[in-house]
Amino acid sequence: MEIFLYVLALLVAIFISNLLNRFVPFVSVPLIQIGLGVMIALIPITFDLKLNPELFLVMFIAPLLFNDGRRTDKAALWGMRMPILVLALGLVFATVVVIGYFVNWMIPTIPLAAAFALAAALAPTDAVAVSSLSGRINLPKRIMNLLEGEALINDASGLVAFQFAIAAMVTGVFSLLDASISFFVIAIGGVLVGLVLSWLKFKFLKWVRGLGMEDVTFHMLIQILTPFLIYLAAEELHVSGILAVVAAGIMHSMERKKIDPQSVKLNIVSQSTWSVIIFVLNGLVFLLLGTQLPSIIEVVWNDSGISNLQVIAYILSITAALILLRFVWVYLSWNIGAKKREKHNKKTTRPKLRPVLLTSLSGVRGAVTLASALAIPFFLDDGTLFPQRALIIFLASGVILCTLIIATFILPLLAKNEEVTTEDERAEKATRIRILRNVIRELKEQTLPETKAATDEVIEDYRRRIYDLQHDNNTNRGMDEREREKRLEIIEWQRANTQKMADNGELVATDSYRYQHYLNMLEQAIKQRFRTKIKTAWLFVQRFIMLIIHPKKWRKIRHKMKKGISKDNVRFQAIRKLREENEILVIQKLKDQLTEENADLIGPLITEHTMFLERVRNDQTLSRGKRAKSEQKKREVQIVAFQTERDIIQHLFETGGISRDLARELRQNLNMIETYLYDDFLATD
Repeated sequence: MEIFLYVLALLVAIFISNLLNRFVPFVSVPLIQIGLGVMIALIPITFDLKLNPELFLVMFIAPLLFNDGRRTDKAALWGMRMPILVLALGLVFATVVVIGYFVNWMIPTIPLAAAFALAAALAPTDAVAVSSLSGRINLPKRIMNLLEGEALINDASGLVAFQFAIAAMVTGVFSLLDASISFFVIAIGGVLVGLVLSWLKFKFLKWVRGLGMEDVTFHMLIQILTPFLIYLAAEELHVSGILAVVAAGIMHSMERKKIDPQSVKLNIVSQSTWSVIIFVLNGLVFLLLGTQLPSIIEVVWNDSGISNLQVIAYILSITAALILLRFVWVYLSWNIGAKKREKHNKKTTRPKLRPVLLTSLSGVRGAVTLASALAIPFFLDDGTLFPQRALIIFLASGVILCTLIIATFILPLLAKNEEVTTEDERAEKATRIRILRNVIRELKEQTLPETKAATDEVIEDYRRRIYDLQHDNNTNRGMDEREREKRLEIIEWQRANTQKMADNGELVATDSYRYQHYLNMLEQAIKQRFRTKIKTAWLFVQRFIMLIIHPKKWRKIRHKMKKGISKDNVRFQAIRKLREENEILVIQKLKDQLTEENADLIGPLITEHTMFLERVRNDQTLSRGKRAKSEQKKREVQIVAFQTERDIIQHLFETGGISRDLARELRQNLNMIETYLYDDFLATD
């Protein structure tokens, strides 16, 4: 029961971390998760998690790296192979030597071989942490590709260097020649194992399909098991399991996709399944790191032989040395590369300071560093304790936190003026909205009397997509003052028009009073949003309790409400016409006020009230039989709409309006929407 509660606490913490990130987006999710992990470790649960480094690598790092390899940009990875290898191999070994000697000089109680082991653990950057940066920080695409490629490969070189350093410390024997030969055997062997096993998997799946086994669940299960089986097989053969799963992931991305219903469905299920798996595993990696910190800190913090302030100074010094070494290495390697290119192209420019600094500060350490540090044995071959083991683990954990903090708070300040800007995001969003509006215009032009109701429903779906895009950036901040004032002004327009219709005799006094009361409630909800939310939640709770405790009484109340509407149908139609008139007035006034400066405010409001207007006009009281028939017509209109959307995307791509990457992403999104709606349609048919 204790382990179940522990796992449940971790899963709840993943949810909470992403919820908290909505309110404090300037703090990265990994940092929040580490903090929550510390809190979980302090909860009085009798279950005590002992993190096994080998199990940690196979359970978390293997599937995460497989997915990164599966999703990596192959062209960019190959095009930047030399810069990536310079960082993933050259910088790793330079870090082991330079930082190893630096740690041994600064902390003489840590022997040189143990210092090399610490440096080797700190050498690899973390692919999980780097991928979390890509969603928060607008790094130039070239730098992001370099970081992702480096993180895919340097885990293997760092782990191999760590193993040799530990072996030298434990046995007291080290041979540079043997270590070099072993490294190449382990690295190349890992890549070959990954490629060969992936090829065998493809052959097996081809044979299975030949037997007529096209079950999506079966194929998805094989795909999920792939990274675990390949990692374990590679480790059993004493080669790099890390490089094996990376190679398998890259080869998986090169698999030729078949264009048939089963393959398309498998791809969609695969994307959805892997997104959930990676979401959970990413969270668990940093939560588990947080759960280990209290016990690690306690050992060092209570050690009377070393000052706590001195330990913090060690951590800051090692972090600074890592960043400085990385900066010098990147600057020199880029300069050497520029000089070589100058021989062929005189216009080649030398590397600028900011990209070098961004690349240096982006070297975030994470799960592999922690797993390596925890893998340090407790005893040497002669039976004595491994010197300063607790201090080494504490230093590694401190550097992980420091690099995450730097990437969270300092890196965004330097990256915000780089190539990728919010203006690019706005332009992309504007393009998406323009495509959807063009589809709406085409549908209106093709509307026939017999398909008008179905077309109106499809158009409302497209307007909802436009509305969601327009409000994408506003979901975190809520309603600002400009929007609040405009919404209150809209209510005044509706109130004035209602009074005008009543004065002209177009509306009876009771209907005017009812609608004015509705507008007053709406105004109160905008002015006092928090209180309104509390009241609405309480009303929902009351109705839910009544539904559970007194279901018959609730059904009677609902029946009376429906009966009252049917009896007073004349009044209902009058209110409905009033709403329609008011929405038409609001839309026209908003369009008159629309300018380039206020488009971000007025545009979403026009879309919102257009959706309200269509909802009022459409008959929402269709019988089930009529609704089933209308669903068939709606499906036919949707097919036309999707094809129109594809044609518009293709036209924009051919005329240079959008890039190839954006066109591909738009088509993929459209395919997923169409497949989802098609499956839903079949399920209800």
